[in-house]
Amino acid sequence: MRRHFKNLTLTALLATGVLLPAASAHAARHMEVALQDDQVFLNQSWYGRAKGFEKAKQLGVTRLRVNFIWAHEVADARSRHEPRHRAYNWYKFDSLIDEAAANGIRIEMTLTGPAPAWATHNHRIGVNRPNPRAYGRFVSDVAKHFKGRVDRYSIWNEPNWKSWLAPHNSAPHIYKLLYLAGYRAIRHADSKAKVLIGETSPQARGRAGMAPLVFLRRMIGRSHLFADGYAHHPYDYSHSPSTRPRGSQDVTISTLGRLTHELYVLRKHRQLRTSHGGTLPLYLTEYGYMVRGRFRLSSGREASYLRKAFSIAYHNPHVKSMLQYGLVSPPFAVNWDTSLLNSHGHARRSFYALRSWVKRAAVAKARTVRIPPAP
Repeated sequence: MRRHFKNLTLTALLATGVLLPAASAHAARHMEVALQDDQVFLNQSWYGRAKGFEKAKQLGVTRLRVNFIWAHEVADARSRHEPRHRAYNWYKFDSLIDEAAANGIRIEMTLTGPAPAWATHNHRIGVNRPNPRAYGRFVSDVAKHFKGRVDRYSIWNEPNWKSWLAPHNSAPHIYKLLYLAGYRAIRHADSKAKVLIGETSPQARGRAGMAPLVFLRRMIGRSHLFADGYAHHPYDYSHSPSTRPRGSQDVTISTLGRLTHELYVLRKHRQLRTSHGGTLPLYLTEYGYMVRGRFRLSSGREASYLRKAFSIAYHNPHVKSMLQYGLVSPPFAVNWDTSLLNSHGHARRSFYALRSWVKRAAVAKARTVRIPPAP
């Protein structure tokens, strides 16, 4: 319990981002506008990649995130014994990186599970206690192949969510071991590439999801870790971007200050910091609003909320990147759809709202991207 109103007020200001360790009067100038839609850009399932890049350029996108899913891209993933020579499906990633570079866009790659059977505790493809050493070898393979072509990696996806890392109660410790293995592998294979920690989901969901601040503290423990940034997904599907979540340990777009303050404290105690000793910047690597299902908003509200959310991120000086998750709706019913274009490729109001906002904001601009050829 807090005994003094002064302490209560300070805590509230920190949580909302009004008070921040660094000067907060300045916007996150040249913040990246990022995008992810693996079905469109990586798998080219129902919308041409070239058309996707045309839409991305209209949105001012300079960064494309893509998931490299371990068990999906390695050969013999069902084997209980790790192959001596691991083979991967490099081609679709190499072609994506080349085409993105031609459009002035760089790639951020999330190295995540499910893991192959030989790397899990129960020897089944999945997320049950992935073996850190095996993960380190996988990350090393990836970083060596893409050296000089991919300049930013993140370790795992939503490790505080049960469906991505299990068992749930042990997830913080498991993730720390995975992160350490991945970080060391990337540093050894490509010292110039940046490594992001976290990729956390925004809210506690009973036994399915752990609150990000709880997860972060348990993961760090008494460790002393290094990273180049903290990746987070500040979704709040059914509320205004200014609405505070119920959980005090949740971090949505309205309460980024909770996370930036926690990262400041961890840096102050030398538990989590950049290689230069600084506080980790924020990379908001997934965001969007549902266009189907029970969280669906009206088109006008969705457009207004999306624009406001990007503005909140932009005016937080710790945010380096803000990502719209989903470009095109699939032509069939799905449980998750935060896209900006319908299944026929027609733009929704949210697309025009984001495009209009980008044109007026001092976000990062596309530059010529020079990368070495694929191996």
